[in-house]
Amino acid sequence: MPLAVVRDLVKEYRTPRRQTGFLGGLRTLVTREVVVTRALDGIRFEMVEGEFVGYIGPNGAGKPTTIKILTGVLVPTRGAVTVLGRVPWCERERNALAIGVVFGQRTHRWTCR
Repeated sequence: MPLAVVRDLVKEYRTPRRQTGFLGGLRTLVTREVVVTRALDGIRFEMVEGEFVGYIGPNGAGKPTTIKILTGVLVPTRGAVTVLGRVPWCERERNALAIGVVFGQRTHRWTCR
């Protein structure tokens, strides 16, 4: 049984397009023009026990977005994801107890006092 299964994963972000100027601001409130940015487009993969996986790609390829969906932090627009047989965003706490993820490139300092 695969540990993680990702099928046809799509994540889109919708943001309102703002008009410039004072009247443009009022127009933005009345008529919403939305810009759709697709962060993920049809991602598919499986991970099985004992497998080492490297998730690499250029900047803007959606690597953090995919990991956030796998951990349950984000909900995809479309597609199916299971991690250890669970849907991550539906069972976020159980999922978080079973997996480990480190985000960021900041150095964390531990101090003892």
